[in-house]
Amino acid sequence: MRFFVRHWYDIAGLLIIPVALWAWLGDWSTVQLILVLNLGVLFVHQFEEYRFPGGEPWVLNEVVMPKGPPVDRKPTNQLSGVWVNVTAWVFYFVPVFFPDVVWLGLAPILFGAVLQVFAHAIMTNVKLKTFYNPGLAAVIFGHLPLGAWYTIEVYRQGLIQWSDWALAVVYMLFFMVVVLQIIAFRVIAPRGAANWAYSASEFTRWDRQRRLQRAGITPGTYPVVMTAEKGSV
Repeated sequence: MRFFVRHWYDIAGLLIIPVALWAWLGDWSTVQLILVLNLGVLFVHQFEEYRFPGGEPWVLNEVVMPKGPPVDRKPTNQLSGVWVNVTAWVFYFVPVFFPDVVWLGLAPILFGAVLQVFAHAIMTNVKLKTFYNPGLAAVIFGHLPLGAWYTIEVYRQGLIQWSDWALAVVYMLFFMVVVLQIIAFRVIAPRGAANWAYSASEFTRWDRQRRLQRAGITPGTYPVVMTAEKGSV
């Protein structure tokens, strides 16, 4: 379990290749193809956030939603991070097999093309005083154009009704509020604070010290937690 929690984003990076082949070789309708590509972009997005260039742990904990020390595990840590991101795999994966259930596919499309654009292109950039943050490239060059393509396609084919928009928003809000907020931050994150702090390498990627100082944010003291490092690779 510790290996998976520590390296889930590396696994996501590896999954980009089979998903790309799946999209290329599969016998897909246009709507299905978009949903497969959207899943692939999710893996790119997560790899960009946590591995290369990385830095999302400190961006979340010290810039987007700071809660004070210890910054390596509060408000997010390895355990809450794996929960949030791996449940997103399911959120994006399931709609591929139900392309005619438009609201089911529209929910992750809206999540990526609207909420992620707001979170990365606007909110995080404003707080960090920059034009780029980890995850933004995949959102702008992947989720956003796929969202536009999906919307055009479902309207062109006459697949979408007003009720699909309503159901998609409700489903997306359920994912955000229940899965990402209540379960991740109120249940899992507190339980992971003791033994699942981010490792030093995870928490210092993307030139953390310099970027925080440039944004006018005093970097929190990073405590090297041996329980978090023990057994990690």
